[in-house]
Amino acid sequence: MQENTNNIYEDEGIDVAALFARLWKRRRLIIKCCVAGVVLGLIAGFSIPKTYKAKAVFTPETQQRIGAGVSSIASMMGVSLDNSMDAIDVEMYPDVVGSTPFLFNLLDLQVQTKDGKIDTTLTEYILNHQKKAWWSHIMAAPFKLIGLIMPDNEEVEEAELVMTNLPKPERRVMKYLRKTIHVLVDKKTGMTSMSIEMQDPYVAATVLEAVVENLKTYVSDYRTSKARQDVENLSLICEERRQDYYAAQQAYAKYTDANKNVVLNSTKAEAQRLQQEMNLAYQVYSQVATQLEGARIKVQQDKPVFAVLEPVTVPYKKSAPSKAKILIVFTLLSACLAAAWILFLEDFWKKFKNNL
Repeated sequence: MQENTNNIYEDEGIDVAALFARLWKRRRLIIKCCVAGVVLGLIAGFSIPKTYKAKAVFTPETQQRIGAGVSSIASMMGVSLDNSMDAIDVEMYPDVVGSTPFLFNLLDLQVQTKDGKIDTTLTEYILNHQKKAWWSHIMAAPFKLIGLIMPDNEEVEEAELVMTNLPKPERRVMKYLRKTIHVLVDKKTGMTSMSIEMQDPYVAATVLEAVVENLKTYVSDYRTSKARQDVENLSLICEERRQDYYAAQQAYAKYTDANKNVVLNSTKAEAQRLQQEMNLAYQVYSQVATQLEGARIKVQQDKPVFAVLEPVTVPYKKSAPSKAKILIVFTLLSACLAAAWILFLEDFWKKFKNNL
């Protein structure tokens, strides 16, 4: 056997024909390994839980274009509608979806399975209603045994979840969602594709629809945050200026009514002063009211538009596992391992046994 090995691995190269001849002589072993690989592939294929993939495709508005009419009206109102660049653009959508604040809003999402037997929150569904392969239970057994021997005596109080201090189960759920939700963005066109794989098609569609809607709301709130803050501030100022104008108007009216038949110059001068104050208060109030209307227009103008190319639908075919691919992989892997054993490892093993 040692001489045959030396003949195969000659100094000038490898004798490929000798290699194939050696494999052909041990073809029964290779066939047995392939059969074992098929069996293991079938076991693995039927042990892995089915998953369903829900998809959605949409094109968000990356930069708002201002029409000439809206821009001119806003300029008359003293409001500048510029096209400043966003701090959060399309390319950051994957980071936004994977962020802790974004995923935190999904923990209490109500989901229901296709058969209607499970109707609970997303956290409860992921923690207690997701199936696992049998080897996952075997791998988790030592940790469960350690937990029984050394139990965690920390008391968990039921309280409102706080994003900055989440319990371990909720952290596991958020880690699972980060791995499950996939966001792909085309940098040239801004087309965004979202997908999620879960073990129930209805749950997958429900979660993905919530993710898409939350992302739209997030982007819309960000785009309009400055304008909405301006509306709030201008509303308070406008109300104050309105009260000032009404007070000045009331003071002028009372004074003119009380001194209607008086012809003194001092009376006329005071009436003129009150009238000027009233006119000034009205001008300030009118300007602030105009700016307020311009800010309200900007809120509407800043709202992004999302063109939905492929809406979220309930998947009707499973996306994984692919039993055919698993069978092919296990069979090829078994054949490769058998060939490696025959060509390389068997001789070394015999040498090792002889030297013992």
